[in-house]
Amino acid sequence: MKKLYLLVAVLAATVALAAPVHERPGQPAHPSPQGNAGQKPDSKAPPNIAGKWVMTLEMTMGTATPTLELKQDGEKISGTYTGRYGTFPLKGTLSGTAVVFSFTMTAEGESVDMSFTGEVAADAQTMKGNASLGGMGEATWSAKKDKATGE
Repeated sequence: MKKLYLLVAVLAATVALAAPVHERPGQPAHPSPQGNAGQKPDSKAPPNIAGKWVMTLEMTMGTATPTLELKQDGEKISGTYTGRYGTFPLKGTLSGTAVVFSFTMTAEGESVDMSFTGEVAADAQTMKGNASLGGMGEATWSAKKDKATGE
C-alpha cells in the first residue's frame, strides 16, 4: 500500500510539473529563448554620436580645427579624422557617455599614434576630453556636432 501511495505522489508531481504555466499579466506563458528580448533593457542605450563633428584641438603648439566623421554600431565607433595632414581611419568605443577613439596618422614622414578620451554631453551634440598625441605631447579637445549634416 505504501508503494501505491508513493507511486501516486510521484505521478501527481510529474503531472503538475508538465502542466502548462498560466500567463501572468504582462508576462509570457513561456519564456523566449532570447531571454529579455522585446523588453526594455535596464541600462540606457549609448547616445547617438554618428555624423560629422567639428573639433577644437588645443595643443601647446597652437589650436587645430580638424573634423570627425563618425559611424556607430552600438558601443563600437569608426570613421575618419581629417586634419592638417590628411584623412585617417579611426576606431573606438562609446560606453555610456565615455568615448575613446584612436588612429595613427603620418605627419611630416613620421607615424604618430593619436588617442582621445572624453565625455559626450547628455544631448549628444557636444563632447570634450583629453588627447595623447604621441611625440607631439598632450592636448585638450572639444567637438560640436555639425548641424548641416542633419544627424
